[in-house]
Amino acid sequence: MGMAICQETLFNDKAEFFYVPSVIGSGYETDVATLALEDGIAHRAARKNMQIHSAIILKINDEFAGFMTFQNNDIVKEFCLLQSVIRPDRHTDDLYKRMVLEAISHNTNNYPAIMTTNPKSTFETPALFKSIGFETYLEMSGFHYMVHGKLEDIRMKILAHITMTNVWEPNKAKWLQLKKDWNAKIEEAGALRGVANPLYASRDGCWQGTNGFANVVTGHAHNGNASVLDPVACEVILRFFMPRDGRRVYNPFGGGVQFGFIAGSYDYEYIASEIRQNQCDANNMICQDLNSAKWIKSDSSTYEPEGMFDLMFTCPPYYKVEKYIDYDGQPPEGEINSFSTYDQFRDALFSGYKIALAHLNDNRFFVVMTGDSRDKNGGYYCHESETEIFLKSWGLSVYNKIVYVESEFTRLAHVKKTMNMRKFPKREQKIIVAYKGDIPVIKDLFPAIGRL
Repeated sequence: MGMAICQETLFNDKAEFFYVPSVIGSGYETDVATLALEDGIAHRAARKNMQIHSAIILKINDEFAGFMTFQNNDIVKEFCLLQSVIRPDRHTDDLYKRMVLEAISHNTNNYPAIMTTNPKSTFETPALFKSIGFETYLEMSGFHYMVHGKLEDIRMKILAHITMTNVWEPNKAKWLQLKKDWNAKIEEAGALRGVANPLYASRDGCWQGTNGFANVVTGHAHNGNASVLDPVACEVILRFFMPRDGRRVYNPFGGGVQFGFIAGSYDYEYIASEIRQNQCDANNMICQDLNSAKWIKSDSSTYEPEGMFDLMFTCPPYYKVEKYIDYDGQPPEGEINSFSTYDQFRDALFSGYKIALAHLNDNRFFVVMTGDSRDKNGGYYCHESETEIFLKSWGLSVYNKIVYVESEFTRLAHVKKTMNMRKFPKREQKIIVAYKGDIPVIKDLFPAIGRL
């Protein structure tokens, strides 16, 4: 059973807390399972695969009255508070708080302690956990995901929660908050270096000029009518698809500043090849204090980066959707969006991808954030499909197909013009995640996420 670690008298009742290293083998298996099932919320504690965890057992007047299970996860380096129940006729907030503190006392490695409070529970409340030093890092459907420790230590967990499936919805509250934080940092860095509109520097009006749908609907431009890479999507891709010991990122056709700014902020070495000098100059100024992020003026379809990399990421332009110009007001020679045919555009992209793949270490990811555009008759070029086939033909496994859902607001204005032609406006991008190497070793080479 273990030994008593706390004893107190409550109205002449003797309350004791006992630590057991595992519910299984402690003699309390049936008591824990029975109370867990009666409670309902904590029903998972009745399962044998959950009873392998440690627990604090509460006894009042020598009778079983409650429990809290927990896990010291040395792989992820986190302390997880799991299921907990006190018999309703014995429960008080003070007694429950004492039980939580007894559990936390076994966090001997001082890992971040995490807890998910259930809105249906009478004792697992956010207020109670806040009173002992926890804070909410995410709230969804009434559940409070809380941590006792530094928020940066559970950042991967936050990113996992806001993605979860292959459909990413950036208009959710937590995503928007993280995006606002990153954008503020980029804008501050741009202001410090005198770069105008750092989120889309050098690309004002590149998408539909001054007559974009945002202008039509709202009367003002959104992001200067330029496409802007979502910094949160960049962070998720960087943190999830960089191996534990990885250091280097290469981005061919890497015009936007966002991925490099975030990679540099995490002190990864980031190299991007970009054909426009004005974009390279702006990005390098914005990231001047991030010594590990650099843009090189070059033709990405032929540029040969130095050395090997641990992650390849690219978010190339859609064919003929935007117009990219340099200091002289003209697209530089070789700028792929100015090619006269889609085939030229595709072949130049894939030429750059082949070079990038040759510089990608084994057991690493190649991530392409891309989309389709339409030809003059309205038919799709099917670039997303061709990208998947290209990657597969070069021996990579197409491992994830992620749908990044954009705002529907301007699309609803668009549909008024297109529905008569039976055209449904596109409001998503695809994130194609390909893997070069042996899939079974991913779990060993990439950082664990921990309990969600």
